[in-house]
Amino acid sequence: MSDRAVRFSDYQAMLRAEIGTSLFRQLPFFRYYRRWKKSLKNPDVLGDGIPWINFPAIDFLERHHRPDMRVFEYGGGASTLFWASRVKAVTTVEHDEQWVINLAVKLRQLRIDNVEVHHISSEPDPDFGQKRIASLTDYISDDPLHQGKHFERYVNKILEFPDAHFDIVVVDGRSRPSCIATARSKVKSGGILLLDNTERGYYLSETWPLLRQQGWARLDFFGPVPYLYHFCKTTAFVHKG
Repeated sequence: MSDRAVRFSDYQAMLRAEIGTSLFRQLPFFRYYRRWKKSLKNPDVLGDGIPWINFPAIDFLERHHRPDMRVFEYGGGASTLFWASRVKAVTTVEHDEQWVINLAVKLRQLRIDNVEVHHISSEPDPDFGQKRIASLTDYISDDPLHQGKHFERYVNKILEFPDAHFDIVVVDGRSRPSCIATARSKVKSGGILLLDNTERGYYLSETWPLLRQQGWARLDFFGPVPYLYHFCKTTAFVHKG
């Protein structure tokens, strides 16, 4: 997309659609316009190294990382490159084989050696019809490409690690409620569980009551997203342990 094709009027139209016409409500989001516009100019979703979450959440993560941290990701991509340049070690699980290949090529090109990427695909589930997307223990996805399948091995990859092993766990892949429920014990005290696309209410309907009961704090971020013409919501759960 050329520079001329992306105008401030496009951004204003998105703001009106998402939060209304009040200039008072729109003003806090003006700061993201240049970054949003840049993402739409000749976009390279993998190579840009920008997590595909909203800009307020990206800024939050920029303030809460250290070079000694360990990060686990459900769902790899540009976020993998983002973390690799900022923390000690990254472990990623990804269900899409071609995306794993693309990511591996990019990691070799950039000579990144602090990332492990594991391809774990979905498997047939004869009980799929009796399961719920929001369930913490059903391991299924709302992706039409994975109807009739489960992601139990994918979700449980993190169980290979000790409790309180990771500083940050990012949940931006398949079977997100099950990922949250399974990963919570692997997050250090003071660490972060990050769940993307929480504008989808079923991601929070059972995960948040569970985490709240266990004393986790919750921070919600809402705003424009790289490469997209609409807002998304991202939620950070902080382990108060």
